[in-house]
Amino acid sequence: MFSSFTKAIVFGMALVLPAFTQEPPPGAENEPIRPPQGPQLVNKIVAKVNGDVITLNELMIKVAPSQSVLMSRYPRRGPAFQKQLKELKSSILDELIDRAIIFTQFKDRVNSFPDHQIEAEVSRIIQNVYKGDEELFKKYLKATHLTRDQFKEQQRKELLVQIVRSQHFGDVAVPKEKELREEYERWKITNRDRTKDVGTYRRIYIHKNRGGGPLAQLQLAEEIVKKLKNGGDFNELAKEHSNGSHAEQGGVWKDIPRTDLAMEFGTLLFETEGNEIMGPLEDRIGFNIVQVMERKPGPAEPFEKVREEMKRRVVSEKKKSNYEKWMKKMRSSAVIEKML
Repeated sequence: MFSSFTKAIVFGMALVLPAFTQEPPPGAENEPIRPPQGPQLVNKIVAKVNGDVITLNELMIKVAPSQSVLMSRYPRRGPAFQKQLKELKSSILDELIDRAIIFTQFKDRVNSFPDHQIEAEVSRIIQNVYKGDEELFKKYLKATHLTRDQFKEQQRKELLVQIVRSQHFGDVAVPKEKELREEYERWKITNRDRTKDVGTYRRIYIHKNRGGGPLAQLQLAEEIVKKLKNGGDFNELAKEHSNGSHAEQGGVWKDIPRTDLAMEFGTLLFETEGNEIMGPLEDRIGFNIVQVMERKPGPAEPFEKVREEMKRRVVSEKKKSNYEKWMKKMRSSAVIEKML
């Protein structure tokens, strides 16, 4: 099973930004190092479903955001990193296969969505994922070898699959008010306005090019993490070791907007739970040791405005077992070939 930080679903692909000549804004330096990119096997086939292919590029577009978080989480890229990356790829490939099975059965309906509905979905993604930055979205399209029209067609397929999945699979009891409220509490976490997330955290920042170089600094960061997990005082260790601008404040960064943070750092702060020590987390300049003190999630639509949607979600969840039986039957009759 994945831990909470690898379960976080983040659309889009992180982009490498130029190195900073001075200390970046809070969290902006928290961008993982990417190894030099060699030739990309963008057309390699990783699976076939009823004759339709799933390419390596399609898989890696889905894998990339969570992989970036894993890379930040595991600076040494050791066996634990490789194991979780393999599981991540396998899990996402299975999901793509299920979507392909559904799509091949219902693709005659794919053009039933008006273009303005798809454009609205693309605009929502640009606002929520790319902070409303059209240029950043264009960089993502370029990095993933997609045109805007191809991206729109992806969203059209996504909507078709969502609708098929939400279809009725047997009668169930009418949802109770308590069930609707409980579903809303879960829903608002993943459907909030993430651009309004604000957090307070402690951070010890260890620059790579001080104190003997990257390897020695990584070892120092690992030693600090060990001390913290054994009861060490974060405030004192930050004052003693941190190269960050808030070292004298015990490494505390108060009420920092998520929009000030790099994607991976924002994911680790806001898509996890609890206040465990996280790190060392690698970025291009150094290693971060972080402890979240408070998360203030962005707002979601009020309950009364989405009550009907909550009813549909509760009913859909109750029908999940019927859906899984249907999906199992669909898988058994599909021709599936994995090459990964």
